Amino acid sequence: MKIELLKLNRANIVFIGLVIINICVSYLAGSTGIYAATAFREYGRLDLFNAMFILEPLARSLSLLISGRAGEYFGRKQLYMWSVGTFALSIAISAVATDGITFLLARGASGFFWGLFFANVFTMINDIMSEEEYPVRIGIMQTIYSLVLILGPILCGLLTESWNWRISIATLLPLFVVGMLLVGCFMPKSKIKKKINVNILKENSKTESINQDKKSGRELLIVQLLKQRGYGVIILITFITTCISCSGNYTPLYAQTILGANTAISAIVLAPCNIFVMALSSAAGIYISKKGCTKTIFILMSGTIFIGTCIYVATLFISSYFVIILSTAIIGIGVGIHQVAPFAFAQRHLEDKLIAEGISFISFVQGVAGVIAGMVYSATMKNGIAFSLAFTVVYSLTLVLITILKYKEPQGE
Repeated sequence: MKIELLKLNRANIVFIGLVIINICVSYLAGSTGIYAATAFREYGRLDLFNAMFILEPLARSLSLLISGRAGEYFGRKQLYMWSVGTFALSIAISAVATDGITFLLARGASGFFWGLFFANVFTMINDIMSEEEYPVRIGIMQTIYSLVLILGPILCGLLTESWNWRISIATLLPLFVVGMLLVGCFMPKSKIKKKINVNILKENSKTESINQDKKSGRELLIVQLLKQRGYGVIILITFITTCISCSGNYTPLYAQTILGANTAISAIVLAPCNIFVMALSSAAGIYISKKGCTKTIFILMSGTIFIGTCIYVATLFISSYFVIILSTAIIGIGVGIHQVAPFAFAQRHLEDKLIAEGISFISFVQGVAGVIAGMVYSATMKNGIAFSLAFTVVYSLTLVLITILKYKEPQGE
C-alpha cells in the first residue's frame, strides 16, 4: 500500500529539510532565556538583556512585512536559502562574540533574517504539497516546533552546564547545513516574477491589461488583502490570539515570584500548555484538511482560550500551581489550533497571487501583536503579575465575540 507521508519523494525530502531548520529555530526561540541570560552575565551586561527582547522582535516584524513580496520577486527558494544561510552566520557570530554589544547586534540580525524565511516556509510548503495535504504538513511542522519548545530548554541547560552557552548554540550549525542541503538540492528553483511584455499581447487585450496593471499599482497590497472575503476577520483573530498567547512568557515569572518556584520548576509549569499546543496543532491540521476552516474549529479555539483566561482571574484570589497550570494548559488547546488555522485559511481562500503576501502579513501581525502585548503586560504589571495575567480575559472575550459575530464560514466548506 502506498503511504504518502512515508514515501521519500522530492517533496518529502524538501519537507524534511524544512523541518530540520525549523527545529533549530524552535530550539533557539525556546532556549533564549537560558543561553542569552548566561551570555550577558558573562559579559557583565545584564542591562542589555531586556533590549534584546525589543530589538529582535522588531527586526523580525519588519522583515516579515516584506518577506512575501521579496519571495515573489527573488524566488522563494532563493530567498529562503540566502536568508537561512545568513541567519546561521549570525548565530555563529553570537556564539563567538566577545562582548555584549556584538552579541546583541548579532541576535538583532538573526531576528531580521528569521522573519525573511519564516513566512516563506509556509508558502514553499504550499508550492510542493497539494491543497489537501497542506494543513496536515503545517500541523506536523507546528507540532514539532512545540515539541522542541518543551525539550529545547532542557537540552540547552544540559549543554550549558556540561560545557558552556557557546556550545549550546554552536551545535546547531551542522543541522543548518544538512537542512539547507536537502532544500537546496531537491527543491526546484523558484520562478522569479517578471514584467509582462505587452508587445506580445493581442491588440484587443492590450488596453485592458495596462489598465488593470495601473489599477493594481495604485491599490495598496494591504487593501487588496483586506478585500478578500474573511481575511480581515482572520487578521483580528490572529492579533488577539497572539496577545493572549504571550501571557505564557510571564507564567514562569509568576511561579518564581508568587509561588516561590526555582528556575527548573518554573520552566516545567508551561510543559502541559506546550504539550497541548503540540497535540492540537497536528489535530487541527488533519481536521482542516478534511473539513476546511469551519466556524466550529474557530469557536472551539476561542472558547477554550476564553475558559483558560477566566481561570487566570482566579490567580487574583488563589495562589497555587494547580490554577496556573490548568489555565495555561486550556489556553494551549486554543493556541494549538491557532498555529494552523490562519495559515490554512490564507492558503485555501486567498487568490493565488496573494497567498504569499497573505501568509507573510499574518506572520507580521503576530510579530506586532507580540510587541504590543509586551507593552500592555508591562503596564498592567504595576498592579501585580496576577492582575496582568487576569487582564487577558478582556482579550479573550473580544475574541469570542468576533468569532461568533464576524467569522463567516467560507463557501463550499
